[in-house]
Amino acid sequence: MLRRKITDRLLEWKRTRNRQGLLVTGARQIGKTSSIEEFAAEFYRDMIKIDFVERPEAIGIISGATSLEDLVMRITALATRPLSDGKTLLFFDEVQRCGDAITWMRYLANDGRFDVIYSGSLLGVEAYDFRSLPVGTIDIVEMFPMDFEEFSWAMGVDGSLWDAARSCFEKVEPMPDFLHNRFVELFYRYVLVGGMPEAVQTFVTSSDTQAMRARQRSILDAYRADITRYVSDRLHAQRIKTIFEAIPAQLNKENRRFIVSGIDKKRRFEDMQSDFDWLVNAGVAIPVKRASDAVFPLGLSREDSYFKFYMNDVGLLFSTFSPADVEAVVACRDDINFGQVFENVVAQELRAHGRESLFYFNTTKVGEVDFLIEARHTPDVLPVEVKSGRYSTKHAALDRLLQVENYGLDKAVVLHTGNISRDGVVTYLPIYMAGLL
Repeated sequence: MLRRKITDRLLEWKRTRNRQGLLVTGARQIGKTSSIEEFAAEFYRDMIKIDFVERPEAIGIISGATSLEDLVMRITALATRPLSDGKTLLFFDEVQRCGDAITWMRYLANDGRFDVIYSGSLLGVEAYDFRSLPVGTIDIVEMFPMDFEEFSWAMGVDGSLWDAARSCFEKVEPMPDFLHNRFVELFYRYVLVGGMPEAVQTFVTSSDTQAMRARQRSILDAYRADITRYVSDRLHAQRIKTIFEAIPAQLNKENRRFIVSGIDKKRRFEDMQSDFDWLVNAGVAIPVKRASDAVFPLGLSREDSYFKFYMNDVGLLFSTFSPADVEAVVACRDDINFGQVFENVVAQELRAHGRESLFYFNTTKVGEVDFLIEARHTPDVLPVEVKSGRYSTKHAALDRLLQVENYGLDKAVVLHTGNISRDGVVTYLPIYMAGLL
């Protein structure tokens, strides 16, 4: 059983829900169902699980309800044993297949007979947009692949070691060498394995890299199949597939920016924006938009047509790499430039830790800085540069950006494989601390 942070979120909801249901959304294969089932087993006497994929007949049964009492009767008819009021979790899984189940959200939650959790993938691309639900109807939690900390737990790292890492981060003090080396080694494993639970479990139980990569490729196949299943227009579906397949090659370019003309020379970004949006809303890609000014709030200078497009999981990205690259990562070689995969990790770590919009900076005079993020408690902008090789102290674009007086930037971060240090306004942090920013 893999330990997931979402369990704490589920428990918090149970304690404070105030007659609200909970919707857990996110990409396919990230562990939503297993996390909810494990939560139910620990904190409830009974659970009714209605999976609209495994039991397609349930779609018609739920959709036929004419009142709340009729709905409850239909739900209990789908149960396998008598239920205890107030101590039963009602779990609708793959709810994107049954829009009527989403419609009944507020009524079931207000009724109070059951605690209600909904889970689904591709909700952002379905005809029913869960974001349009009235405020107060339901709590929404977006789930992601396992972040680096969760992965390290799976690999046997005790939580106290992360307490030590957080203390060093907050004090800007170097990590003990033995601990730093352990985390760097784990980080390279994370680049290889990623955070898809099935791939992680395969690696943890067997240490079989080939079996793990086969699992990753099957997940990519499932994503491709989803495009065909959920996009009715064939041309639209083909463009989405082409974009999806192009992500690794686009990230391998020097500046990582996604070049739309590489997909279709006759179309502009505006013509294909819905294709990119589909992948983002499905949770399988992470956009990082260009900000033309490094000032708070970054969204005011966002340029939608200039962006980088990262995979939702670095392991899925790395599964497209060659066996020689696998050998280099296993050996933790720092003489090979894995900039694109290191940046992918940073993008997914930032996204998983609550940063909904990500930005980068690039101008002719300054050059490119990998990420710009907003401080969590002050109206400040923090430039973040990601370095994968040995020369992490060379960052000309970052230096030029810090010299732009109009931006008033007084600190920056370089993420690298070295230990914690500080040089003027630049703080050097180990790459595995990206989620702590």
